[in-house]
Amino acid sequence: MKNIKICLVSDTVFDINGVSRFIQDFSKQALKFEKDFVVLTSTKKVPEEEFENIININPIFRMKMPFYKSLDLVFPNFFKIKEEIKRLNPDLLHISTPGTVGLSALICAKLLKIPVVGIYHTDFPAYLYKNTKKSFVKKGTIKFLKFFYSPYKALFCRSEEYFKTLKEQLNFEDEELYLLKAGIDIKSFDSSFKDNSIWEKYKVDKSRFKVLYVGRVSLEKNVHKLLAFWQKAELKNSQLILVGDKELKEQISDPTITYLGKRRGEELSKIYASSDCFIFPSTTDTLGQVVMEALSSGLPAIVTNKGGPKTFVTEKFGYILDINSFDEVKKALEELSKKDEKYYQKSKKAYEYMRDKSISHSFLDFWQKNEEILSRLKA
Repeated sequence: MKNIKICLVSDTVFDINGVSRFIQDFSKQALKFEKDFVVLTSTKKVPEEEFENIININPIFRMKMPFYKSLDLVFPNFFKIKEEIKRLNPDLLHISTPGTVGLSALICAKLLKIPVVGIYHTDFPAYLYKNTKKSFVKKGTIKFLKFFYSPYKALFCRSEEYFKTLKEQLNFEDEELYLLKAGIDIKSFDSSFKDNSIWEKYKVDKSRFKVLYVGRVSLEKNVHKLLAFWQKAELKNSQLILVGDKELKEQISDPTITYLGKRRGEELSKIYASSDCFIFPSTTDTLGQVVMEALSSGLPAIVTNKGGPKTFVTEKFGYILDINSFDEVKKALEELSKKDEKYYQKSKKAYEYMRDKSISHSFLDFWQKNEEILSRLKA
């Protein structure tokens, strides 16, 4: 087979979230392995670094995304997107988000007769239900997604946990579903970044047991439950560290809770490696990239029994629990805070588990599967 060309379209590329980091990492891997891979987006946001294979088409209009204030909802320039896709002439058009940019690309694909595949990053029906508590919103979202994904020739998902959901809700067949092999930039998230002096900057006592959460400080991530449990547990000599966009209305005034806001780059790497354990209360993530970043930094992880993270976290290096159970959450935190031999074994196993989960392995596996998809479509 000749070298294939892939154009990936996403509504989120330059934001601070797992999907954006994943797409940026894949862009770098494409350049590293000299693959014909281009990312197309439309945003007013400016990247921290330049990517020669990411094309940004200036949107006509933007506003804050409802229920997700850190993201923009844009009105893209459809004709420029169509012109760019026509110029690129990819063998496959990957659409990774069902937003306005993704919808524009989907229409372009139909007009230009380009086969469409995609990546299912977020459980949007569960996400919106979590924010609205309205069953009709969840049902309406499923109907829209069924329409949106109906032209897709294949769909990647970041954990097999969601294969059943994609078959039941979106009518995909087994042969149309592909596992997107998990992987992160393990060189950027490593225990070697540990630097306890970083806590002086944030006025955190470095002798305290530091429980880290990274992600949106928001309702659908169940951070409100985490905060309530934390204050009720009154754990001795422990500090909860929150990193990410704050969308909860609750004021954080507890001295045992530190909110650091957005952090990235080497600073984020140091925060991970200098913490003691990681907690991720979300039940709507299809993978949970931040959990992998924590494990790669040598942190035992506490995750929920719903969603993607439970598919790879084991008792060897973490806990899988019911986020609605205060007793389970408290017990896990108390056991880890002892920092005994059991804790250090979990830390060691977490680090070892991630050594073969590099973003390079993930990208090359992704590329091979896309070659298989294209061969199937041409057969």
